Amino acid sequence: MRSSVSTGRPDRKENTNMYEHVWLAMGFMRYPLAFCFFAVLALALWSAPKVFKPGATSEPTTKAWIDAILFWGGFAVICGVLGTLLGIILASQSIEAAGEVSPVLVWGGIKVAFLTSVFGVLILAFASLSWFALQLKWRLLVSDQVQHSA
Repeated sequence: MRSSVSTGRPDRKENTNMYEHVWLAMGFMRYPLAFCFFAVLALALWSAPKVFKPGATSEPTTKAWIDAILFWGGFAVICGVLGTLLGIILASQSIEAAGEVSPVLVWGGIKVAFLTSVFGVLILAFASLSWFALQLKWRLLVSDQVQHSA
């Protein structure tokens, strides 16, 4: 028999609705952010076997792909901040047109406007950690090659 007492946790359907709400709330900036995330993920997944496989060598093209991870992470932050600024500008125009608006409504709009910046920073954090691990391994490969050639 199921208990009628609530656990305080949202069920799976409510989580799906929450994720969908966040996705839609980011407006058109969700697409550049999604592209940046998938670019970082693809570059990290492509570069990892190149530097972590047994007998790997330090190829200059691999270094370029590893550095591209950090570029797309930084671009995600730029897109996030741009989305936030556009959201605040659009909200300001709506407030100006409406006249008097509740402060609760204003802060709710500001919260939604900051979603793009938050996701941009999260993408940069993932990109930075991936870049650091791959860059470190690549540098170790370079130093091994220098030691073996000397």
